[in-house]
Amino acid sequence: MAKNKESSLKQEAKNNAFSSHTPHDPAAEPLSPQLHLEQLLLGLQELEDKAVQYNLLAQQIYDTEQQCLKELTRQRSLVLAFLKDQQKQASNPQIQSISNQEKDSLLRRLQDVEYNFPYPAGLILRLALGPNAPVILRPLKRRLTYKKDYEIFKLYMTLASLVIVVTCLVTHGNRILDAVYEFFILYYYCTLVLREHILVVNGSRIRRWWFGHHYLSIILSGVVLIWPQSSNYQKFRPMFLWFCLFLCMLQYLQYRYQRKRLYALVALDKARPMDTVIGDGVPSQAVDREFMVLTPFLIIGQLWQIVISYRLFEMHVFDPLNCEWQVLAVSALFGILGCGNILVTAKTIFSKRSAVFSLANRSASPKPAFASFKKSK
Repeated sequence: MAKNKESSLKQEAKNNAFSSHTPHDPAAEPLSPQLHLEQLLLGLQELEDKAVQYNLLAQQIYDTEQQCLKELTRQRSLVLAFLKDQQKQASNPQIQSISNQEKDSLLRRLQDVEYNFPYPAGLILRLALGPNAPVILRPLKRRLTYKKDYEIFKLYMTLASLVIVVTCLVTHGNRILDAVYEFFILYYYCTLVLREHILVVNGSRIRRWWFGHHYLSIILSGVVLIWPQSSNYQKFRPMFLWFCLFLCMLQYLQYRYQRKRLYALVALDKARPMDTVIGDGVPSQAVDREFMVLTPFLIIGQLWQIVISYRLFEMHVFDPLNCEWQVLAVSALFGILGCGNILVTAKTIFSKRSAVFSLANRSASPKPAFASFKKSK
């Protein structure tokens, strides 16, 4: 009888708790303080039970993830050792080796598995946020949402930069407004680097050069920000602002092109969903007509960086006593950025062209016996 009475009281409390979530009828009698307290305690008890269950599930997911990462490390070493042995045996015609298509299929399977697990955080991310910072995003939907937010952030910051730099060009010689714009660039690149490190942890592929490019841009923005008002700064100011205006428009056009191109590559299974729209250089996997239209403007921007570097170096050579140290520092940074961008552009163009030529030669040559091998999914 006592148990039945206790269960009936609990059921009554649950019913009262459920009814408390419904719109209150003004004509109904108000709940007594004791009954209201019981309803609140019951709701908190249910939430505590769910919190305990949530933490247990989170611990199970973490333990399973650690086990999978250990197994992934083992499988990676086995696959790489197998491919290395096959490469050694390829020179011996008496030993049968697997085809290149089978090797590519094996590597692709390994990369597809790696894509589902987080990568270890880099040094910069550990120094900035700590070794145990919660930068791993689960599930895949959250990772894709974060990547989308990153791309929207880049677009909005590019448009905002365009507005500010036009304002700086209209207002001649306003050092305060220049400092605001330079601090804006500094904030943009600092935030961009942290977001990109988080994306790499969660499966995005970003070239190392772009990390170096953004670190150099952070240093460049800081040096220009602390450059005092002087005749040398006034000479540097217009060519710097016009270059920034050109770069903003170029980045906007490149963003639109790369975004459309990335969708096509993901649909063709030539890129991962977490790959990003990034860089001020040549769009990756690009060999179409729009790419050929965009490339001359990219080269113009990169040569412009070399010209700025040369002009600043010329200032330092002709008048070294009246030049601030920022003149030579900014000249060196622009020179490194320009040369690095040109080298990356040339490397990408030649690699894409050679890929197209090899594909054409392969299609013209007779197919080998293993050409009917199907890629396993």
